[in-house]
Amino acid sequence: MNSIVMVPIRVKNIKRHKVWSYLLLRQLNTNDSKCVQIPNPKKISSDMVGPPDPVSNLRRVIFKQPTNETKMEKTYREMRTEVQEFNQKFWTHHNTRFFQEREDYLKKNLPEGQQNLSADEMSVFYKAFLDKNWKAHISYNIEWYKKNFKLLRLGLHVRLRKLLKIKDQ
Repeated sequence: MNSIVMVPIRVKNIKRHKVWSYLLLRQLNTNDSKCVQIPNPKKISSDMVGPPDPVSNLRRVIFKQPTNETKMEKTYREMRTEVQEFNQKFWTHHNTRFFQEREDYLKKNLPEGQQNLSADEMSVFYKAFLDKNWKAHISYNIEWYKKNFKLLRLGLHVRLRKLLKIKDQ
């Protein structure tokens, strides 16, 4: 019987907040399809960082959901998840376009008998790709900064309320 084993690995301890990385040991079933078991946020002891996504190269974080979570803490956790999804969506779309356009460029410009182009020859593609997508990058960065400042403000409110032991009304 095939199963998935999740092994927590301690990465670092930041002021009593433990960040754990989980390693998914995958076993292929008879159809060679991969299965991934995502941990239950209510049952984990701290936030968990997963392996890098093969397309976006971002590591997903499963945020711990405490049993006595206040409304503000819940809003903060949900906002962190939304920002993570925003990043995931942008970089998956961006990298998919990049790989496809790079493949097209190689097909058009690779001389017969050669395996790949030189770094100088590829730099033409990289510059053209960045020039073509600079507006998307600027828009992404502006939106990302806005979201992170909102997260920072809300995170500070959550921490201050915990520090001062202020309860939700």
